[in-house]
Amino acid sequence: MTFGALAPASRRRVLDTLRAAGAPQDAVALAQATGLHPNTVRFHLKVLIEAGYVVESRQASGGRGRPQAVYACAAPATRDGGYALLAELLASTLDDAAGAELARAAGERWQHAARPAGVAPDAPGTLDEAAARATALFAELGFDPVRGPEPDAARIELRACPFLDVARRHPGVVCGVHLGLLRGLVEGGPAGAAPEGDGPGGGGTVADGRSGGLVGAPSAARRFVAELVPFARPGVCVAEIRQVEVEREGA
Repeated sequence: MTFGALAPASRRRVLDTLRAAGAPQDAVALAQATGLHPNTVRFHLKVLIEAGYVVESRQASGGRGRPQAVYACAAPATRDGGYALLAELLASTLDDAAGAELARAAGERWQHAARPAGVAPDAPGTLDEAAARATALFAELGFDPVRGPEPDAARIELRACPFLDVARRHPGVVCGVHLGLLRGLVEGGPAGAAPEGDGPGGGGTVADGRSGGLVGAPSAARRFVAELVPFARPGVCVAEIRQVEVEREGA
């Protein structure tokens, strides 16, 4: 939602009039109620519709001809602009190297809160199990995941990011959260546990938002490398999970 849409006083007057009316109004009725020219009212309505404050519908007039355009305030459930603004503000605040680490940690906490029903907190034992868990989680969260056929890695395309607009501007933060989701899922164990690797999160996020890290229980003989490639193609990010063999301590 574009909050600057409410800057002009005359536009706010149109919106206030719609709110007070309690029923859909046409442009002529709004012009009479506000004292504005009908063309001015139509322009304000166009901006308010684009910003998500107003919805347009058609109402039969009872006579011949095309149904009349009428306007009403958008239902609160259809307006997510407050959340979009909050996401933008938080992402812009965290948009640096330190913030990317915090974003990944937040993703791990989110994963533990959003774990699909029936999924155990322990680390997965096989690559297929890790991929199935990741696909189920991303599906529940609305990412429209599609797993590819690669035999040696789990390659999951995320085709519907719920935070796409913010991710385009701040990929290191938004995609860092999603990497944290993936890491928390294939790692298992308590939220916030740091795996072995480079730095606090076991992996890094470079300037273009590409993220990766070694994840897995430290005592396990098998671990999983999780990587997230933002915008591998337009509108699609790719999550990859690969299994690596590591030596047990004392082996």
